[in-house]
Amino acid sequence: MKNDFSTFRNMNLVLINSIEPECDSCKMRMPILQKVKGILGSRIEIFNLDEVSFKAFSKKFKLQSFSSLVLLANGNVIWETSAVSSKDELIQIITTHN
Repeated sequence: MKNDFSTFRNMNLVLINSIEPECDSCKMRMPILQKVKGILGSRIEIFNLDEVSFKAFSKKFKLQSFSSLVLLANGNVIWETSAVSSKDELIQIITTHN
């Protein structure tokens, strides 16, 4: 993936997850995201970005605050949060935009 994140602009729905080694909420999100991907399949692409890549992503997409989970539609930010969301919440948010 390019550092300019142009790949995301060509995708319908993309969920970006920030992963940091010392982040407990990041670790909690991983199995939730795996379940979401398992249920929604090709309707969503999920990318995990390390701290350095996520900071560059945040700057490129002009995020308002430090969000750790961001949903893009055709390269535009349509939802962001720093909270840990449940599988059902994420599926509802994603399918609303699909």
